[in-house]
Amino acid sequence: MNRVSTPAAAQPPAKTPRGRRGRPRSYLKVVFSPGVAPDKWFTRFDRRTPGWAIASAKLDRPLAAVEAGSADIAIARFPVAGVPREEHHMVRLYEEAIGVAASTDHPIAVMREVTLEDVEQEVVLYRTPVEGEVEPAAVRSALAIVSTGAGIAIAPRPLLRGLNHHGVAHCDVGGDTQAADIPGTQVALVWRKDRDDEVIQQFVGICRGRKEGSSR
Repeated sequence: MNRVSTPAAAQPPAKTPRGRRGRPRSYLKVVFSPGVAPDKWFTRFDRRTPGWAIASAKLDRPLAAVEAGSADIAIARFPVAGVPREEHHMVRLYEEAIGVAASTDHPIAVMREVTLEDVEQEVVLYRTPVEGEVEPAAVRSALAIVSTGAGIAIAPRPLLRGLNHHGVAHCDVGGDTQAADIPGTQVALVWRKDRDDEVIQQFVGICRGRKEGSSR
């Protein structure tokens, strides 16, 4: 099984490993947003798809790799701008919880959930934008300041978990977040229509929960 973590490594390795019966393996190149946890899907694909394996990379802008042709399919956080629907397939997978991050000596460090009213007196260093996309780089920068106790950050909880900044704790935000103009985020599969084939569809089906041996 091939697991990689940089854009350059998303290409198949120079020495192609062989499957159980000695056949050379081909690679499905998958890129994904920080905070997405796709390992279970990768494992199932490798097990169920003879002659194929996943080559993966975590990228702040996974859709750019799909557009450039260096990746076959992206698991991306939405909303995101600049995805021509007429050229791409998109399959929504799930909605993400909203989270709040604060320093580890803040009371939320021992809480499972807070409401926005609980933190309304805090300095907000980052919040999920009402329009536009969540920028992982901006969240990283905010968390560096959050760790000092200077304020909080409100962002998708899986992203906060995935970035895992030292000195930062996080928990879910409950209550009516829409009334506070904090939009939700979703995770979706995106691939070019001209790249669609049975191997892509196999991976899409696995991500959507299709059981082994079942048809589309």
